[in-house]
Amino acid sequence: MIRLILLSIILLSLQGCGSDKNPAPAKKPTHILSKDSMAFYLSEIHIVDAALRHRDVRKKGLQAQAKQGFINYFDTASVSKARFTESLDYWKDHYEEMEEIYDQSMEILSTQLVTLKKVESQDSLKALNSKKR
Repeated sequence: MIRLILLSIILLSLQGCGSDKNPAPAKKPTHILSKDSMAFYLSEIHIVDAALRHRDVRKKGLQAQAKQGFINYFDTASVSKARFTESLDYWKDHYEEMEEIYDQSMEILSTQLVTLKKVESQDSLKALNSKKR
């Protein structure tokens, strides 16, 4: 037991003896999506994911079609699934920047939601006005 404690102290001491200089951060590979692009694609993936989980999709047994829609998204987007996944892996290792990306993605989704609610509200008013005539 004493040996274990002594070994732990030695290891902690050695870990603290590292260089005070911070190593230069590695350059971002060129094939990694930019923060803006990553935020956009992440917001799109959130929408596709929400569609996969929607209760009507589950109720009507459309999970297979919805899952195919997720797979097909990358065929129609200007980014491959592999590049998106590799970029996601890169950015998740850069926590502070990933947090910015995620915040930007949520902002995109919030803006889209406001726009959809406005359209829905206008459509409801039109329908109500047409019934009154």
